[in-house]
Amino acid sequence: MPRDEAALLDAARFAQNIQDLMQGIDRHHFNSDLRTQSAILYQLTVLGEAVKRLSMEFRQRHLEIEWKAIAGLRDKVTHQYDQVDLDIVWETVQRDIPDFLEKLAPLLPPNPS
Repeated sequence: MPRDEAALLDAARFAQNIQDLMQGIDRHHFNSDLRTQSAILYQLTVLGEAVKRLSMEFRQRHLEIEWKAIAGLRDKVTHQYDQVDLDIVWETVQRDIPDFLEKLAPLLPPNPS
């Protein structure tokens, strides 16, 4: 499987994991549950890493997705972990992840094996 296809499938899986993990979680629970926060931050990190593995050519052909912002969030969680704002994480999970999955769907390879 070509590298871009593999990275796209990984990105879709990690974004879907985020949605699955957040199922039934309200803001109060998210803010007070370290396990949920840790799980979401990990998924955001590996999602950003998958995006970074996409070729520059692929990302430039699909500017409808904010690849740089996704990779940037990964960098912030990884390298500036002491500055992570849970309000931004919450908004990202609630608004940006569903939008990302919607935009990503038509780019995924058919019938991945």
